[in-house]
Amino acid sequence: MGRTLALSDLHLGRVTTYAQAPETLRPLVEGFDCVLLLGDIIDHWYTDKNQLKDLEQRLFNVCKDAGVKKVLYFRGNHDAAHEEGEEFAIIGDVLFLHGHAVYNRLPEGEGHKARIKDFNTKHYGERRIASRQNKAVWKLVDKMYGTIPMAMMMPFAWPWPVVRRIKALVDEVSPKGNVRGVVLGHSHRPGVKRLTDDVTLFNLGGWIRNTRACAFIQEAGHVKLVQVENRSKHLTYGPTLFERNLAHPSPARYGIVSNVMQRLRKPGAKGKKSHD
Repeated sequence: MGRTLALSDLHLGRVTTYAQAPETLRPLVEGFDCVLLLGDIIDHWYTDKNQLKDLEQRLFNVCKDAGVKKVLYFRGNHDAAHEEGEEFAIIGDVLFLHGHAVYNRLPEGEGHKARIKDFNTKHYGERRIASRQNKAVWKLVDKMYGTIPMAMMMPFAWPWPVVRRIKALVDEVSPKGNVRGVVLGHSHRPGVKRLTDDVTLFNLGGWIRNTRACAFIQEAGHVKLVQVENRSKHLTYGPTLFERNLAHPSPARYGIVSNVMQRLRKPGAKGKKSHD
């Protein structure tokens, strides 16, 4: 599939996001063959049907104009009503998903995809569209939410029940152990964690103003977690926070994992600036 980029939790259409318009994303998607949009891309809760369709079309046009050959949309809890979307997908040796399914207890049933769909239908879906739009109380809540650091609201970046559910999902979708990485968002807590000796977890954070955003870049087994500098009108890639070849795990490379969150807290952190 060539060079692949994954982004998550843009929350387009919401006041407190740094992603104010789809067009600002062009510098990030240029040069990639495939772009994965890992859920909560357009915030259905704060937009009506006309607005979300407009944002969706503009976003796909941005990718097309930038030369992207394929765009895959994954449903999150804030865009569960998206008509065509993935619950999760394995590309190469990496499992991609939004993440809300592993941060919640799913209903009993056969197979994770069916259970996630049932969960979305019961708790989210079309009834959530515009449910918080132009409502004074939610404007106030959202404004306050954007000022409280996500690390304070969710002090544990990788809660044990979440890690356990991720492992169960990996075991189900890849019984032969072919998955080497899992990429998700949802919690707005960016970082990296070692799940097993062979599997690494990546969280892309979020674009709401109380956290940091990351991008995941994949090419021929080589992966990077790169900070997105999104606090100005012109989006750019910041330092590379983690880099390795998933096909050839090297325990020594995990020395940088403990530093990922520390480096994310420093907008001027030194690191590789290029994503090439």
